[in-house]
Amino acid sequence: MATAQSSKSSTGDRTKKTQRSAGRGAEQQTGERDENYNLISVLHHALQGAETIAQYQKDAQGDEELSQFFEQTRESYVFVAQQAKQLLVERIDVDASDEEDDDDDADAE
Repeated sequence: MATAQSSKSSTGDRTKKTQRSAGRGAEQQTGERDENYNLISVLHHALQGAETIAQYQKDAQGDEELSQFFEQTRESYVFVAQQAKQLLVERIDVDASDEEDDDDDADAE
């Protein structure tokens, strides 16, 4: 019994370590903050989902119930994409102003 719990605990620890290192990997590989990279990823996948659902809706032509479901789903993807885009714009603006402040500080020295 102790072995099973020990095994579960070590598996959970490995999963947490993998998730933390995967999050740091984006910043190390791209130079972008992880949060920005993640928002870009959500934006991309939401737009891709909306595009895919639009095709499903087109395929469902003639089935009003299914077509309506796909339209609602597509709108949900578009809404998520808009939210991600707005958050990204706000964060990039903050990052840009922080960099300008850092440049001003360096120039003053």
